Amino acid sequence: MSSRKIVWITGGSSGIGLALARHYARSGCDIVLLARDPGKLQNAAAECSALGASSEQVISGEPVDVTDSENLPAVAEGLIAARGLPDLVILSAGAAANDTFLDTPPAVFDDLMNINLGGSREVARAVLPGMCERGSGQIAFVCSLAGLMGIYGYSAYSASKFAVTGLVQALRQELAGSGVDIQLVCPPEVDTPMVAAEAAHAVPQTRFLKDLVGTMQPDVVAGKIARGIERRKSVIIPGFRAGLMAWCGRHFPGLFERGSALLLRWRFK
Repeated sequence: MSSRKIVWITGGSSGIGLALARHYARSGCDIVLLARDPGKLQNAAAECSALGASSEQVISGEPVDVTDSENLPAVAEGLIAARGLPDLVILSAGAAANDTFLDTPPAVFDDLMNINLGGSREVARAVLPGMCERGSGQIAFVCSLAGLMGIYGYSAYSASKFAVTGLVQALRQELAGSGVDIQLVCPPEVDTPMVAAEAAHAVPQTRFLKDLVGTMQPDVVAGKIARGIERRKSVIIPGFRAGLMAWCGRHFPGLFERGSALLLRWRFK
């Protein structure tokens, strides 16, 4: 078995997942990209292979729907048998929706919960037994700043991401002393295809609030996330403004909510 670090990345064919895959390819890791679109996966794997630090690296894509809880265990078992148990799993597959609560159909809530929470949950469930038996491993859940604070127009998205935050906090307690680290990654807006698709019909109030924090580039965010993972930080928040926003929301929640409401009333009066 290779001594190179084995990294799995869900949602690895685009966005933050692909940016992280490029980072770990340059670092000499073996990488398995997990996503639904075979064509995008093939292109992403080829891009990462071209960036690899060694010709011995194994970088591949595995077409899989992380929400398919019926077939996912068998897929994961086959990957572990063929490639080895991963040292690091980054759960980056996700979806977004931007609309007010009353304008968001129940099906959208359910879909976001199924993808953002359910997909990450099932991949973690597939690899955790082996990691616990080995006594080592890392699982990084890519959440969002919207998983630490509610944001206008993100009632469904924030609900799904808050659920991820709760899962991570509970898992940390359950796995204390096991040798397996669970990390929460909460980036602000990142310039990804998902965000670009959302921009076409974004709620103006959401856009205004997100502009206060700013938009980061995928490769910059990936570098900050990777450093946080390497340092085994419990919560990784890329970007100074995002970190400041999270700090204010955590320590002064009432003031933060009132301030946000005042800003929105001033801007959209």
